[in-house]
Amino acid sequence: MRISKLNYVAFFLLTMCFITIANAQKSNLSRNDFKNLAGAAEEFPQMRLPNPADLGLKSKTAMLPINAARGVQSFSIPVENAADFRLMLLSPTREKWSVRVALPNEDFVDLRGATLPNIEITKDFYGLGDERFPAEVLTFKNLTSGSIRVEINTNRASNGGFLIAASESSLRLYSYVNSLETVRNNRVGLTAMLFDNNDETAFAGRIGTANVRIESPNGEITRTQMFDDGNHDDQLAGDGVFGGSFIPNQAGRYNAQIIANGTNASNEAFIRTGEHLIEVAANRVGFDGGAFVKSIDDTRFQIDLNAQNLPAGRKVIAHAEVWGRDANGIEKAVAWIGGMIIAEKSFARNKTTLALTLDSRWLIRSDAKSDYELRNIRVQDADSSVVIGTKNSIALSPIVLSEDVQRNFSGEINDEMRMGVSPIKQTELDTPNAVGGKLMLVHGYCSGDAWGSAASAGQFTNYVKFLDLNQNRSHDQFAQRIRTFGATLPSFGIVAHSQGGAASLHLYTYYWSGLDSATGGTRLIQSVGTPYQGTALAGNLAALGSVFGAGCGTNNDLTYSGAAAWLANIPTWARAKVFYHTTSFTDVWYRYDYCSLATDVFLGDPEDGVTERAYGQLPGAVNLGHKTGWCHTGGMRDPAQTGDSSRNSNMNANAAR
Repeated sequence: MRISKLNYVAFFLLTMCFITIANAQKSNLSRNDFKNLAGAAEEFPQMRLPNPADLGLKSKTAMLPINAARGVQSFSIPVENAADFRLMLLSPTREKWSVRVALPNEDFVDLRGATLPNIEITKDFYGLGDERFPAEVLTFKNLTSGSIRVEINTNRASNGGFLIAASESSLRLYSYVNSLETVRNNRVGLTAMLFDNNDETAFAGRIGTANVRIESPNGEITRTQMFDDGNHDDQLAGDGVFGGSFIPNQAGRYNAQIIANGTNASNEAFIRTGEHLIEVAANRVGFDGGAFVKSIDDTRFQIDLNAQNLPAGRKVIAHAEVWGRDANGIEKAVAWIGGMIIAEKSFARNKTTLALTLDSRWLIRSDAKSDYELRNIRVQDADSSVVIGTKNSIALSPIVLSEDVQRNFSGEINDEMRMGVSPIKQTELDTPNAVGGKLMLVHGYCSGDAWGSAASAGQFTNYVKFLDLNQNRSHDQFAQRIRTFGATLPSFGIVAHSQGGAASLHLYTYYWSGLDSATGGTRLIQSVGTPYQGTALAGNLAALGSVFGAGCGTNNDLTYSGAAAWLANIPTWARAKVFYHTTSFTDVWYRYDYCSLATDVFLGDPEDGVTERAYGQLPGAVNLGHKTGWCHTGGMRDPAQTGDSSRNSNMNANAAR
């Protein structure tokens, strides 16, 4: 009878093993590929999700759609700052349009058939990577206050486009999506208000009307009004803060454009828009019951969370805080735990589970003895960082600590506590300057060979180039491709451009790779021009797909809110391995300066044509400084930042490999 029971148990465990492997193979990854992330309780504040109200757009523009099928369309655009006002035509067929402009208190003139001394026309391009959309920028000089009238005849060309109005007025429209948890069939709120960019305490003006234009994933257009009555995702009635909402009925990417009209502090009319890319998940993940704890070895425990509406095989990012009580019943914050996890089917409990790992040394360090629980639990989509489920607290089943571990733990936090047990052999980690170790040059979003000219000029040595050209990848997809490319190398360090910096940090945080074996040098990951906190262009770019075609497409990780949701899971110890640079255009007193005139209207100075200096910062990393005279990519007013030979030589000399 005993043998029969043992055979049954063995068969059951073997079956569970095969099921786990099968589930993991859906994404071609296993638990051993992921790091088991953790950090001290002192890090709780920085690892919590940010307040969505802090992640808004600061718009100084109005992005007005032009429908090619309508033929003639007329616009009346108020001029707030007569000294510096611009209009931009953004369309692949704009040169086929007939355009007439009437300045304040003047008659219409044909923009295509006349020489206009008070209008400077600049041909430029708009883009986030090497995918560039043609733009025509009209800079007006010596305007009087009033309104500019624009009449556009598309001649029924095949493409529509946008008429964009921009002023250097200090008036900004601040708008944001009210939640990071955006799920199908659940209300999504938006909020908008005005502020003065020169003095945020000053009266900026009043919004008269505001509404939202919403484009769903299937292209359907709906509109909803915004209110200042205290009942529509605004704040107090009559306080100048407007709110509105919609209920997404399908999963996917929504483009929501807020349009606000009103008067500024000088009682001049204004129009502003704010463009938001909103990722909507199919279902909200729920948690039922407790959390089951089982021993992995003398030091580590596995915590299984029961998850509802989460299919087995789906990869997610999970995070939770561990709390307990000491021998005197005093509450103790223990540690945060989490990481990348593949949901698994547990036939023992007929549930889908998420397996978190807890190193018992965190419990010992905190002196917590009992009443363990998880708090502030969240699950996020691995590709978009959208929050798909939260739970305030879940009690843990009892945990018995190993007496040997308690006796031998020195109290010092080590890498194994932060990352888990490395699958890399210790002999490999202990071998300095492993033969074959390389410096990997990584490009960015929708990019060509950003480092090609620098590499051919001999500014880098002992390197390889990662090339996944002209592609749109989430940080996670991008990181996995870097990992696969580097799998044949015993080790590598990284020098990255633009999104490549964030993808490299993502790789180091979540996955075991050749980065963990790199030696020599002092810098593991180096970057230039990376929008670690997002870029305003990501939201605008979402609106262009229907005009220019899908192209490289939209990327939620590059929006302000998406980047913030991603950063909330990146620990201090990972950020500390990043050494980053920012750049901007040469600024002189006698002219208006920019990297790209077309993108400048959306960005706050200083910026490199894509990344604003303020949003290129990575708190907790090593800031190697800001340098002027260098733009994001080639074809801008100043040279491409990847071509700076002195910076490249410095990065090469200090790189780990």
